[in-house]
Amino acid sequence: MKVAAVTITYNRLDLTKKTVESFYSKTGVDFHLFVDNGSTDGTNEWLYESKYENLRFPKNEGIAVAFQRAVYELSGYDLILKLDNDIETITEGIIEKMLKFYELSGNSFVCSPVDIALDPAYAPASLGSRVLNGYNCKFVTHTGGAFQLIPYKVCKMLCDDFRHLKYGDYMIGKYFRRLNHKPTYLADLQMRHIGINQSCENYVL
Repeated sequence: MKVAAVTITYNRLDLTKKTVESFYSKTGVDFHLFVDNGSTDGTNEWLYESKYENLRFPKNEGIAVAFQRAVYELSGYDLILKLDNDIETITEGIIEKMLKFYELSGNSFVCSPVDIALDPAYAPASLGSRVLNGYNCKFVTHTGGAFQLIPYKVCKMLCDDFRHLKYGDYMIGKYFRRLNHKPTYLADLQMRHIGINQSCENYVL
């Protein structure tokens, strides 16, 4: 299965660098597309110098528009990884382990690792849990979109719909469940949202 990652940036270059370093020290994907949402802190220059494929907006269009545009640029992939630009990857080989889950269990899931920085007060509601093909799964109303592996077809449908995408994680999870794709935490896989208390200016409606 081929995976394309999408990372949307708006300033916070130091966090973007930490995200990339952490991710590629532990795992990898077939293709990585960055969307620079009008950064003014040198992000665009860094992306160019690092030879990362990227799209650049002259101003901040918001995360929903940026993600939709990125997905529309991609074809020939089985899964899209939505990877925020403020993530520390904890589990070694995390993408390979997530792909193994899809191989064993089918593609009717939208999977995320557990965010060990998540404030329990903001945790999504649980819809049940079970061990599935050796993976400890927690089924929830929605997972955080910070590190989310989505089958391409349903990701494209989300972008075509757009209104659920625009209004954030809960509405996105509702849309996935409507399409019989279960938002699922793979409880033995971990990441850390290192920028969660910092600027959220990417989230323009």
